[in-house]
Amino acid sequence: MSTHTKDVESALARQTLLDRDRVRPVDQQQPVIRMLPRLRVVVLGGRSVIDRGRDVLLPLVEEIRSALDGDPLLIATGAGVRARHALGVGLDLGLPTGALAELAGREAEQNGHLVAALLADRGVAYLGHDTVAHQLPVHLAASNAAVTNGFPPFGVHEFPARTGKIPPHRTDTGALLLADAWGAASLTYVRDVPGVLDGDTVLGAATAADLLADPARGLPVDREALTSLRRAKHVRSFRVVDGTAPGTLTRALAGEDVGTLVTA
Repeated sequence: MSTHTKDVESALARQTLLDRDRVRPVDQQQPVIRMLPRLRVVVLGGRSVIDRGRDVLLPLVEEIRSALDGDPLLIATGAGVRARHALGVGLDLGLPTGALAELAGREAEQNGHLVAALLADRGVAYLGHDTVAHQLPVHLAASNAAVTNGFPPFGVHEFPARTGKIPPHRTDTGALLLADAWGAASLTYVRDVPGVLDGDTVLGAATAADLLADPARGLPVDREALTSLRRAKHVRSFRVVDGTAPGTLTRALAGEDVGTLVTA
């Protein structure tokens, strides 16, 4: 009886998948299929939008409600001021980055349940990380929209930040990774500013590289999201719009040139 092992014929036989130089030629042989090519992903900022209460959030919910008859929507919610308080307490207790990520993600989840409740009459429900990663298509077939927590589910496996313990991967990055995984058609960040600012001027367009080049520049999205955008396969741009200006989100979802378009 033979005891020697046999390899399955493969370009990656006996190679490590951590060797990017080995994986890249195989990875780029065929185009990656977009699973949900009509999906529109909308990210509602926790502190910039949801924390501002009914005067800002309810008009946005009505704009989302009006968009439900179009292409499918995935609404991702972020963490707000309560997460900052929780992070402050966690830092004071000496908790590691992974534990802090769990704490902040819980508030983003609470905000997701809140937004889903406001859209419940249209069959929109909140989906946890496991569900949105594996069962999103069937939920969209039922109601054409869903709400999830944009905070990435790294949890205790979150990487330590370069300059402290605060989790570097937050809602903006998580929403981009999710949009890219499903092959979404568009990604829109809703904030309380008209876009990316250069002094008092709103940039109509910018590249991720240009925005990352100046570490002192204030940005309405996390820097890790810009880094992820440059590596993404499907999502090669996103738009930052002002959720406090009525009708702006509707125009963005319709493909109009509003806010700032950030490209890879």
